[in-house]
Amino acid sequence: MLSFAASSLVYFFEMLISYIVFSSISDRKRHKATVFIIGLVIFEFGAVINTICSNTVWINSIYTVASTFVFAILCFHVRYGAAAIYVILMSIFSAALEFATIFAISALSGVEITGYNLDQSLLLMEAAISKTLYLISCLILIRIRRSGPVFDRAPRSFYFFPICVLFSLISFWYISAHESLGHFDQMLLSVTSMVLFGATVLLFITYQHSLERDLEYLRIKSENERLQLEKAYYDILERQNQQLMIYSHDAKNHLAAIRSLSSEPGIDDYINKLLHQLTDYTNNCHSGNKILDVIINKYVTEAGLRGVDFNYDIKSCNLDSVEDTDLVSILGNLMDNALTAAEKSHGKHMLLETTTRNSYSVIIISNSCNARPEARESRLLTTKEDKRLHGFGLKSVKNTLKKYGGDYSWDYYEDRQLFVVTVMIGGK
Repeated sequence: MLSFAASSLVYFFEMLISYIVFSSISDRKRHKATVFIIGLVIFEFGAVINTICSNTVWINSIYTVASTFVFAILCFHVRYGAAAIYVILMSIFSAALEFATIFAISALSGVEITGYNLDQSLLLMEAAISKTLYLISCLILIRIRRSGPVFDRAPRSFYFFPICVLFSLISFWYISAHESLGHFDQMLLSVTSMVLFGATVLLFITYQHSLERDLEYLRIKSENERLQLEKAYYDILERQNQQLMIYSHDAKNHLAAIRSLSSEPGIDDYINKLLHQLTDYTNNCHSGNKILDVIINKYVTEAGLRGVDFNYDIKSCNLDSVEDTDLVSILGNLMDNALTAAEKSHGKHMLLETTTRNSYSVIIISNSCNARPEARESRLLTTKEDKRLHGFGLKSVKNTLKKYGGDYSWDYYEDRQLFVVTVMIGGK
């Protein structure tokens, strides 16, 4: 029977493996330190139960399944059904590999299956071997689940480390079971076994966090590049609008001069039509903020092409303190989302309004939307397939607004099938 200290160590590694699995398939609900504290409390209570119940197998099995499921639900954004499936698979792996390890070691060494239950050092090494196999099987499960370009960047040789550790652990066990070693030597080998297993787990946790940082960097880099392209595009549109305004002004003067030179009613009517068309073509938004005007004019055109009725109501709203790239980030992401949702809806309409509330500049974007967007804890989720590489737009909006002491909120009105985002922007 494992001592309380050894049992605590085993349950600690159970927690770490569960963390590796669930953080690989979903996002954390809480800060990393909080997740570890919750995990320690849940899993280490299993060591207490194990000691009280004298290592009763079925009680340990039930508690391990329950604790892994509760840990997944409390600490990760994973659905109940998905959590249950993963917990069942992990439990099957753990139980099967533990029994396989015991029977294999017993067959190869000639030691009775229950012969080493009284030897703490052999028990620890058996636990390290079975948990290493369990970790390898979970890593294979994760790789199958997350087969993709980002996860596949891990070199194949990277996975030979736990296999090498496994062979080392088996060698330690064989030496301890067959050689005349002292108690201290056996305990030293058992402690070394647990350290090797712990190093394997920590290696994959560290690598996983490295992948997350790399992915975050790629997201930020991609978003910055997109913003720079958007800004350059808006600059081009602004120059084109200025040229169009100059051309329109000159054309109106020329047409007025032509009309004054002719007394023919037909020519006069024709010139009036041309003047009316020029007025329509140059009837752009003029809010006093050039980048805001260009953004609105761009979405007027794009909404028209996509069959969406887009209107705007620009009232007093001082956005001069907002840098152009930041305004592009805020409005570009929100307007893209609104236009996409409106295009897919039955109503196909959207509205942009600006106003001032207290000391905040307020932007309100509303659009038709057939169903309530998917969200977790008020955080909107992307509808795109690769959720790890997308869904960064709203994070970018939130981070940008923090620079100005602002934030955004959203509401969905079921009766009107209307989605509304309200943006509050303060001074820098």
